[in-house]
Amino acid sequence: MTKTVMVGKTALCGVLCLALVGGAHAWEPQRNVEFVVPYSAGGGSDINARMLVEAIRETDMVNRNILINNRPGGSGAVGNSYTYSQRGNGHIITTFNGGQMMSMLVNDASVQLDDLTPLATLSLDTLFVGVRAEGDIENLDDLIERAEQDPGGITVGGAGRGGEDHLAFAMLDNNLGVDFQYVPFDGTGDVTSALLGGHIDAAIFKLGSRVDQSMVRFLATYSEERLDAPFDEVPTFDELGYEGLELMIFRGYAGPPDMPEEAVEFWENVFRAAAETDKWTQEYVENNGLIPTFMGAEESAEYYQREQERYRVLFQEAGMID
Repeated sequence: MTKTVMVGKTALCGVLCLALVGGAHAWEPQRNVEFVVPYSAGGGSDINARMLVEAIRETDMVNRNILINNRPGGSGAVGNSYTYSQRGNGHIITTFNGGQMMSMLVNDASVQLDDLTPLATLSLDTLFVGVRAEGDIENLDDLIERAEQDPGGITVGGAGRGGEDHLAFAMLDNNLGVDFQYVPFDGTGDVTSALLGGHIDAAIFKLGSRVDQSMVRFLATYSEERLDAPFDEVPTFDELGYEGLELMIFRGYAGPPDMPEEAVEFWENVFRAAAETDKWTQEYVENNGLIPTFMGAEESAEYYQREQERYRVLFQEAGMID
């Protein structure tokens, strides 16, 4: 009996010791975290990252500061390259959305999807075409009439070249029967400033960009159906008689290549918890009409691969790649 009791204690000690060792080696940040945003401040990705940082604070899961690092340029390529250069670093995370992956394809960028480590996806976004609210273009027909009067002279701004804004423009240009001119900017904040300053005639916007509807009039949305308030008055292209102008993009997050598996698991859990906070669901997702869609690291990686092929086909149809 004594021998049996002693063996039991030894086995119990082994289990506890393994648990303690495992806990001691569980990954968590040991210094401040860099949250890379490959676009300029004030744009959709920047707002997304800053709201997510606030949501993460509510979870109390990250005991270090998370510092936003805007690295605009090259339609996301500058920020992507920086993240790639931090190989194996669990303290670097980046916004990764459909637009970034599109620009990788169109611009044949040096950093591609396989060069980053998907971590999670928290929502889906869609786009609009908009004009200055104080201008005299009141609907899509007005914009088309302007383009008919000045072929190639009506400018439409968007964030980046080869991303979702550029694709949305190409779909617009190829389906409305008139010619527009695309003007790329480093981010949606710059696009908005150019539009309000009268430097461009129209612009492509995303839901997550938080554009003030008192300053910008949305003429149409690329969503499949009408969105909820406050965007419920914006017609879809299909309603206006233009079929096939539908485009949804994902808003996800990634890390550098070779990120430790423990760090990937840590960030996946952090994003999952943040996605359930009121800060995220109510103040960001609901206020911007986004579609809450959580996918973990593995599911996101598979989803991104499928989306990459879908984007490739859309760009080929738009004549932007071979």
